Formats: sequence, C-alpha cells, structure tokens
Amino acid sequence: MRDGKAHRAIALATLASFSLFCARTHVPPISSTGAAFKPDRDEARLWEESRGEEAKLREKARIYQDPLLVNYLDGVVMRLNPPGMAANPAVSYRVTVLEDPTLNAFAYPNGAIYVHTGLLARMESEDELATVLGHEMTHVEERHMLRYQRSVRNKQIGFAVAAVAGAVIVAGAEGHAVERGDYAKAAQIRVLSDLLVGLGLQLAIIAAVNGYGRDLEREADDGGFRKMRAAGYDVREAPIVYETLLEDHGDTGRAEAFFFGSHPRLAERIEAAKAEAAKEPSVPPSARAGDRDEFARRIRPVIRDDARLNIEMGRLGLAQDELDRVMKMMPSDPETHYLSGRLRLKRSETEKDPDGQRRLRAEAMASFREAIRLDPNRPGSHREVGLLAYGDRDFATACVAFRQYLEIDPRADDAQRVRDYLLEMERDHRCD
Repeated sequence: MRDGKAHRAIALATLASFSLFCARTHVPPISSTGAAFKPDRDEARLWEESRGEEAKLREKARIYQDPLLVNYLDGVVMRLNPPGMAANPAVSYRVTVLEDPTLNAFAYPNGAIYVHTGLLARMESEDELATVLGHEMTHVEERHMLRYQRSVRNKQIGFAVAAVAGAVIVAGAEGHAVERGDYAKAAQIRVLSDLLVGLGLQLAIIAAVNGYGRDLEREADDGGFRKMRAAGYDVREAPIVYETLLEDHGDTGRAEAFFFGSHPRLAERIEAAKAEAAKEPSVPPSARAGDRDEFARRIRPVIRDDARLNIEMGRLGLAQDELDRVMKMMPSDPETHYLSGRLRLKRSETEKDPDGQRRLRAEAMASFREAIRLDPNRPGSHREVGLLAYGDRDFATACVAFRQYLEIDPRADDAQRVRDYLLEMERDHRCD
C-alpha cells in the first residue's frame, strides 16, 4: 500500500512537472517586460547556438555588400520596433542581406535577421518590405524558436530530427524538380540546401525552411500587421507581397517560395492578409512612414544584381522582368545594359531559328556597345563585343575590343586566353 502511494506520488509529481514544462511553451513576449527581460536558461543556450551558427553562415554565405542598404533596412526595423522591445538590452535586431536568389527571409532568436536579395528584389514599396520585416521581428519578440523547441521536446521529438525534416523537404523539392526536368529550379533550391544543410545549421533550417507551424506563423503575420499599423505603414499593401510571389513571368524555373510556401499555404495567407487589410482604410500617402524615393534608391541595385543571379541560373523570365524594372529606374546604368546583353546571349543559345539567333546576338551587341558608351572603363563589355565580333568574323572589331579589354584589366582571369585570340588573329593578319 505504501508502495502504491509512493508510486502515485511520484506519478503526480512527474505529471505536475511535465504540465509545468508544457505550460512554459506559452511564454510572454520579450516586449512585455521591457528592460527587465532576462532569458530562460534554455533560451540563453539557444542564443549561444545562434551565435555559433551565424559565425558559420557568415563565413560561407555570400553577404551582399551595400552599407547604405543595410542602414536603410535597420531604419525600417527601428520604426517597426515597439517601445517595450526597444527598451530591452538583451536582444537587438541586426539585418544582414544574403546574395541569394531564394525568396526567403529568416530570423535567429537572438535578433539577427537575414533577408535574401531574391526576396528584396520582388518588393515594390516600403510597406511591402515592412510586411516581411515585421513578420520576422515577431518571431523574435514572441520567442517562437524557444516555444517551438519546447513544443517538440514535449512531443518527444528531437530538435535535430525536426531540423532534419527541413533538410528532407529541401532535398525532396530538388529531386522532384530534377524529375520534371526543371533543372533551373533544382539548381536554385540547391543554393539554399547546400548552405544550410551542408553546414548543419539546425536553427536556420527550422526558421528558413520548416517554419514554426501554422499557429505561430499566423501569429507572426498578425504581429507584423500590428507593427505596421503602429509605425504608420499601409497594411493594405501587405497582400501584394504574397500575390507578387504567385507571378512566374512565364518562367517555369521561378524561385521556390520558401518564405511563404513552406509556412502556411500562400493562398491562405493572401486571404488572411486581405481580411486584415480590410479592417481599416489605407493610410494617406502624406502620413505614411515609408519613403518611396529612398526605397527605390536602395532597392534598385538589388533588383539589378538579382537579375544577374537569375541569368546565371537560367531563370531568364525573372531576369527579364527585373531588368525591365531597373531600366525604367536607371536608364543610364551601364551594368544594366551589360546584363541585358548577357540575357540576350543566353536566349540566343536556346533559340532554334537562325534568324532569331542573329537578331538576339545583334541586340546583345547593341546592349554591350551602349554599356561601353556609358562607361568605357568597364572591361566586361569590351570582352563580350570582342567575342561576338569574332563569331561574326568581324576580326578588326574583335582585335580592337580585345586590346581594350586587356588594357583595362590586364590581370583578368581569362587574360591569357584573350591574348591567345589576339596572337592568332595577328599571325593571320586579321587585325589590319
């Protein structure tokens, strides 16, 4: 009898302990205690893991180097940050831009926010940008990583297992793309998987690929909307973020929408955002927090540079759309004209009709020449003119272009190869 009572006491104590731990998955937001906030012990360990993962990520990832863009993004975050969160010295937001065409953004629980150029390039206003940043900030403020970790432990699921599930999702998506012959999409997915899975970044896989589940993701959306309203942003712009990502611009190799597609389904989020936006009238332009001119100045180079990544990966429909947007913003930018030439050359490689090939090559030549006119000291355009002219047997033009290329960049990686071309033409008296 005594043994039975002892067993019941142990069972009740265990159940109480388990229930207490389960209750702790419903933790208050960091902002609720302001400057007095102190992380729990397992939360402090999460932050330490975050710092370790960040060190690996920053060592291997391509960080987009644009200090003015980062300052601008930090400014948007400051406007979105509620007073209670801003007063807390334990967590401070820091934005880093990754040069990656994936439509993605994610946040570590210690306040480090990462936004990919592929997602930034699809934004058309600061209100849309605030939608994305407000969502990620809410993940941090509401301590979603901690709540998620405790939840999977309560379910006796290893945290590493939950992260591995994300790796399987990415690998499966890549495999399905290959099976469909969609090699451009498969290559794009690999950009993310090689980085996060290859480095074993468990927290990043959960934040960037898995998401935290339907409820917490919806909570992050709602928290983002509240931040937008408080900062004076137009919540009616929020649905545009989701709708834009449904566009494929006729390109079957468009980016996999990890930020939206791997969280609650995109269509559901569009409807939820529309319902939220319908609750109040739009903010008058004069009262909006966003500066459209400043947004355009900071984002347009990102759009152009993302077009370069899309050209490299064969997503030519997306690249064309991005270059069209940038051309309207920066018609005199030599790099945009250079990339337009590269895009037309890529299209010519798959063009079956000989007349179509010649037309695309002629358009590429015109783009490269315009880039040279705008900035004669950029070597790449001279090289492309030389190669096109050589292919058209216009050797005199090829010689001039190759010599200019070597004069500007004598230590280029392919400098010796170009010198070989020149020696060949000079030997055959084709440079006269």
